[in-house]
Amino acid sequence: MSIFFKARSGNFTQSIGLLLIRFSLGFLFLFAGARKVLNLQDFISSVQGMGQMNDTLAFVLAFILPFMQMLFGGLLIIGLFTPIAAFFLACMSLSFIFVLGAGNSELPFSYNFVFFATSAALMFTGAGLISFDALIDRDKDSKVNITIEKDYTYPQTNPENKKDSKKPNESDAIYVDEKDIAKGEDVNG
Repeated sequence: MSIFFKARSGNFTQSIGLLLIRFSLGFLFLFAGARKVLNLQDFISSVQGMGQMNDTLAFVLAFILPFMQMLFGGLLIIGLFTPIAAFFLACMSLSFIFVLGAGNSELPFSYNFVFFATSAALMFTGAGLISFDALIDRDKDSKVNITIEKDYTYPQTNPENKKDSKKPNESDAIYVDEKDIAKGEDVNG
C-alpha cells in the first residue's frame, strides 16, 4: 500500500516545495482538461484531423483524455494517490511528446518534457506531508498490531529436565504483556 499513499518523504520545508510542484502541475492538467471538455466536439475533431490513428480510436481517446487530465490533475492537487496520479500524468506527457513532437517554436524543446520530468519526480518522492496521502499514511503508522500469546509454551532444549521447559530464555524477551506496560510495572522481571 505504500506505493498508493507515499507521503513521508522529507521534512516540512521539502513538503512545501512538493506542494508547489503538485499545485502547478495539477492545476495545469485540470484546466487543460476542463478547457477541452468545454469544447469537446472541437477537440475530438482536431484529434481526428491529425490523422495519427483511425477515426474511431481517435474519438475514444479524445473523449476520455480530457476527463483523465481533470481527474489526475485534481488528485495531484489534493495529494491523494499521488504516485499513481503522477504515473498517469507522466504517461500522458510522454504520449504528447510522441504525438506532437519534441520541438517547440518558442522553446528549445517541448514543454511536455518538463511535465514528464516533474510527474516522474512526484512519482518517486510522493506527495509530501501536506496532502491527503500523509493523513492516510499517518493513520496507518499509528495502528500497531501487538500479538500477545498468553499460554506460550517454550521450546524444550533439554527434554530430560522438565522443570526448565517453562523457564524463559533471552529470545523470549519480545513477548511483553501490554497490561504490564499500561500499569507502569517493570517488564524486565
